[in-house]
Amino acid sequence: MFLSTHPTQEEASSHVASQIIARINTFRPTQNRKFILCLPTGGTPFLVYRELARRCEEGEVSFEHVITINLDEYVGLGSEHPQSYCHFMEENLDIPPNQSHLLPGHPIPPNTTPEHSCASYESLITSLGGIHLLFMGIGENGHIGFNEPGSSFGGRTRVIKLDEGTRGVNARFFDDPSEIPTHALTMGIGTIREAREMIVLALGKKKAEAVRRAVEDGVNHLCPASALQLHENVRFVTDNEASQNLRETTKTYLMAQVPAEPSPPSQDERHGPNVTLVKRPNRPNALRGSSFNLSLSPLSPREESHQHTWSRPPSPVSARNKANDEIIAVQGTNGDQKTALDTSKHDEDNEPEPPTKTLLSQGKIKINEKLNVKNDKGDEDCQVM
Repeated sequence: MFLSTHPTQEEASSHVASQIIARINTFRPTQNRKFILCLPTGGTPFLVYRELARRCEEGEVSFEHVITINLDEYVGLGSEHPQSYCHFMEENLDIPPNQSHLLPGHPIPPNTTPEHSCASYESLITSLGGIHLLFMGIGENGHIGFNEPGSSFGGRTRVIKLDEGTRGVNARFFDDPSEIPTHALTMGIGTIREAREMIVLALGKKKAEAVRRAVEDGVNHLCPASALQLHENVRFVTDNEASQNLRETTKTYLMAQVPAEPSPPSQDERHGPNVTLVKRPNRPNALRGSSFNLSLSPLSPREESHQHTWSRPPSPVSARNKANDEIIAVQGTNGDQKTALDTSKHDEDNEPEPPTKTLLSQGKIKINEKLNVKNDKGDEDCQVM
């Protein structure tokens, strides 16, 4: 697992856009070999989509051979309802119908049920060959998609009852409280975990505790996002506010050597940060922490300056290591490093400007007029999941 933190919401969103573009361009999709991209809705992705639009307009990436699928949808809202996620995608990402797949919240296709629609969605994902990259947010209560606390880690796409906290966050988007959906269709955590790679974006201090629980606490059904610790290729991206509750500050160093008999620490070193040495196993570009795997990829110099890899040793240790063991994690427990993650302050209710309308038709995203889009949901309430 990676976690990279960035000073502002804009920089974090730009980083996510860069990651998506890099994956598509590396894959080199063609007519007969599509790239399958899972996308979220709500507040979190607005800045990401705007950055993708700009860079696609400049020719940096093409979506001509990219297939998109969505994480979730409300039950009971028609596709024309301004708060339905179908409406959100059609208004903000004008993707050709044969390249976009949405969960049918309402109306349900004739002679079927929501459960049948969910089963068909699972079959669709399988027929596409699985998801190459899944991009999503995280809810204030740690939910991913609409998988609320208590959801099974092996769950598939299904109908789920929404948590009252999630409905409360969404209430501001509905004039009539009776219109607030009580149920939704969502990819299950089991379906999500089958994606080859995941990027989780968290913005704003309201997401700080959810990020801490997902990254630092143990795997727990009461925090659905903690299930991502079990995946080998997950990248959390946050702004400073969303990372401010993290207790550990672990900086990754690659290919550093430690002598066979380390010399005793000096008096000054004894009072400095604790150091944990974690031995690299015999497979490339990977770490193994005490409770989950941490996968690595090459970093650019700029990215490396903001990169944090969160391992969880049981306690700071001092031990003798064999010759040529590699120092791959240095654990600091002093407060100064923690403070460095909290240098940017935003107003709690700060949100991004309304999104720009983006078009992906014919492999291009074009920037059109600004929209006054209110569409959101609890796990995407980023004050910019």
